[in-house]
Amino acid sequence: MELLQLRYFHEVAQTQHMTNSAKRLGVAQPALTQAIRRLEGELDAKLFERAGRNIRLTPCGEALEAKVAPLLAAFDEIPLAIAQAKGQERDTVRIDVEAATSMTVDAIAVFRATVPQAAFVINQANSEARWDVRVRTVTPGGGGKPDARTSQVFRERICLAIPKEQAKGKSVCLADFADAPFVCLAGTRGFRGVCDELCLKAGFAPNVVFESDSPDVVRKFIALGLGVGFWPERSWGALEGSDVVLVPIADPGFARDIVVETAKHPFGQKAAEFHALLLEFIRRRMGEADS
Repeated sequence: MELLQLRYFHEVAQTQHMTNSAKRLGVAQPALTQAIRRLEGELDAKLFERAGRNIRLTPCGEALEAKVAPLLAAFDEIPLAIAQAKGQERDTVRIDVEAATSMTVDAIAVFRATVPQAAFVINQANSEARWDVRVRTVTPGGGGKPDARTSQVFRERICLAIPKEQAKGKSVCLADFADAPFVCLAGTRGFRGVCDELCLKAGFAPNVVFESDSPDVVRKFIALGLGVGFWPERSWGALEGSDVVLVPIADPGFARDIVVETAKHPFGQKAAEFHALLLEFIRRRMGEADS
């Protein structure tokens, strides 16, 4: 069966008149009659029968029309579905958030307030997921990845969040906290990997007593004074607890790079617009607007 045959059949089934159907289809009546007979031959079933000067569907014809009508309706909707998909694709922003989650979500909220038609698909460190914009973290100078087209790096110090009474100076040495209970992100999180690498270089192994894959939980535990912890100076925002303070680490090199990248594949206008907003948002949050 061919699609054209089914269209011819459907038209005749609707009008139940061969001459009128031929005129509406813009074909010669003999060609239309031949197409219907060919279809009957393929199905080995009579689809129409005479009813006075007109024709009508046979039981087999009615059964076929019940299947063909919705099939053709669905087929005719394909161009519209593709057009809608193209429009949705243009308005969709796919983000892989491996770091700076809170800051990225805040940027999304700002963007959606001005571009409400934008849709977001957010993944977290899913290497198989397609992305347009990626936010990740590495140790300073950690380098780019081959799957990125553009890359912008923002550097921030890593501080130690400690009880206020333990803050004796303008900075702290990690060795002074060798026995302190640490609250850390789980080992799969990007910031935890950066901190582990920096501690290893400093010859320091934190005594981890609480860990979670949620930055919000880690921040809350530290703010409640349940342990000390590493805290990015700007991207995590201010501490909530009044009894906990952020102190710079005197050990050299305690910083991290937040890397904002775009994918090599073509992406929609909304993704490009969000990328530009995200860069500006991070610059302002990190205090680099004038750099």
